[in-house]
Amino acid sequence: MKYKVSVLLCLLLSACSSSSTWTAPEQTWENFSVHFETRPEVLQKGMNEFLIFVNREGKKHIPDLLVKIQIDLDGMQQAMPDGALGIYRRALYVHDEKTDRLHVHLAYHGKEGDLFFALAPDVKKTTAP
Repeated sequence: MKYKVSVLLCLLLSACSSSSTWTAPEQTWENFSVHFETRPEVLQKGMNEFLIFVNREGKKHIPDLLVKIQIDLDGMQQAMPDGALGIYRRALYVHDEKTDRLHVHLAYHGKEGDLFFALAPDVKKTTAP
């Protein structure tokens, strides 16, 4: 019984501990705020799902916005909207989570823009090539 209580206590403490997951800072293009999350939260080599969050002046749904993403020089892929939430999803292959970067291409009413996000905190490649 004492062992079971100890195991339960350890599990509870680990569930309540703070997360050490790093998140790339939000960026802006035109009047859009853009950030991303991944599933799983901690990137791994291989397929990872990217959730791109796009907001404009507090509005979550932006009709006619096209979001495409890629990892470094892999082919550009269209991210699919997740309902009217301002979230766009796509799974991409991560080669090296420490050196790869996420390229987000936005197209809206004839204007196009690109954002580059590091996938790890010490990656310095956050500007266009």
